[in-house]
Amino acid sequence: MKQILLVAFSTLVFILTLSFAYGQSLDTATPNLDTDTSQNMTTTITTTPPEATIGKSENLSITDVRFRGDSYQITGTVINNSTNEQSSISIYAVFFDKDDSFIGLSQGRPLVESLPPGDNSPFSIDLFSGFHYSMPEEVKGIDHYTIYTRGYEPLFEFMDSQ
Repeated sequence: MKQILLVAFSTLVFILTLSFAYGQSLDTATPNLDTDTSQNMTTTITTTPPEATIGKSENLSITDVRFRGDSYQITGTVINNSTNEQSSISIYAVFFDKDDSFIGLSQGRPLVESLPPGDNSPFSIDLFSGFHYSMPEEVKGIDHYTIYTRGYEPLFEFMDSQ
């Protein structure tokens, strides 16, 4: 009797795990022959990207800001508007929900971190950096954000020897 129960239990476990092994859940392991054609219609949901505000900066400006929700990034261009070189440039994004509550903060850097006067560089901010979002659902809760940038004049100037 014990062997019969063991064989029956093993067979049941095998049948249940077989559908999971092929990536199917139990409810879709066998096709439903009474399907209605309305179940095959897909619904498209359009979402608008969060609204961006550019914060004030003394020597640098931000342009071409794009929120890329599919790759969880913010991209844009940073421009040096000063008459001096700007180095160690950082770009910060501060995120808020629809109730204007703080959600998080992420930081990025431009491709070129030291910009001469009038020069520019693309930048990218990874939304999972800095504040360390744990779930993409938190990123989807972003209603609006503000971008800030900060750069510094180099501490040392390297001169050519004459």
